[in-house]
Amino acid sequence: MGSLSSQGIWVIDPDTGKERFTYYHELESDIVQSFIKPIGGFIFPANLFCLSRLPEVPFYVKDWLPKRGKSLLYAPPKAGKSYLCLQLARCVGCGEDFLGIPTKRGVALYIQFELGEEILQYRMKEETKKDYANVFVGTSFSMKLDQGDGQRRLWTALEAVEPDVLILDPKIKMISGDENESTDMQKVCDFLDTVIEGFNCSILVVDHSGKDLTKHSRGSNVWEGWVDSYLQMKRISKKGEPLRVEIEPIALRHASLSPEPIQAELGEDFEFYLVEKKTIKQRVEEFIGGLKEGVTPAQIFAQDIGSNTSVYGALKQLVEEGKVSKVERGVYIKVR
Repeated sequence: MGSLSSQGIWVIDPDTGKERFTYYHELESDIVQSFIKPIGGFIFPANLFCLSRLPEVPFYVKDWLPKRGKSLLYAPPKAGKSYLCLQLARCVGCGEDFLGIPTKRGVALYIQFELGEEILQYRMKEETKKDYANVFVGTSFSMKLDQGDGQRRLWTALEAVEPDVLILDPKIKMISGDENESTDMQKVCDFLDTVIEGFNCSILVVDHSGKDLTKHSRGSNVWEGWVDSYLQMKRISKKGEPLRVEIEPIALRHASLSPEPIQAELGEDFEFYLVEKKTIKQRVEEFIGGLKEGVTPAQIFAQDIGSNTSVYGALKQLVEEGKVSKVERGVYIKVR
């Protein structure tokens, strides 16, 4: 072989014995792969890089968790985050769709920093009762990823498992520093970057949200800038009802944002299942039907069903369809 350039390579023509320039696209793929080597450790000529054989599927969870990428999921307490993590780990382990989203089969490692072994085993053995092929789990209350000892302990575990997907749950329990201090949090992010490079894995960090969901996850915004995908999960069911949640990507670096969030309900097997999202008109009709007295638009607005315009539009359609009656100015009742 001759010398490389950005477009092709100089080779010896076996018929003439003279050098001639051959473009990369003229060569067989196997031949091209044989001399795609990094320069300076990790740099490639751009045209050669485009010819390099990389995984066909760039995500472990389509759009949400890129290969060699990082995601953060945040939610308030009691929203079912840990159950969702177990479900995601299981789906990756067997290559099953996760809430209707395609996954790429791989080895998943789920580390729980908040639950003891007994509780985690109970959830897996007695509640979900699922087969967790290709899934590894571990619990630790003392492993802190902003300390050298904790980092070494995690590295040792990763060397033993060699996971494709690493799930860390929750963030607040895996650090000893101040979660509001950017310098402290940047050190953890930097360490996790070395994990990604060292093991060619993807990482999902799970976090608590503050009381105000509009402020996203707790602590420093370093995490929001670090991740490829920033996912919000919130409970939408009322007390006493089956746990129903809404999961919405707030930011996706490698995909377009979905027009609508996902709604899912926790089943009897303690895994989440997609539920059909009701239209604004259906929700307005359901709300009016649930009350014996007349309902005003202001009462409907207070339910956060939709914008004022969409609610008025739904009321108009329901009246035209004969499902709702307007009994007086600004008062509506369900037609029985």
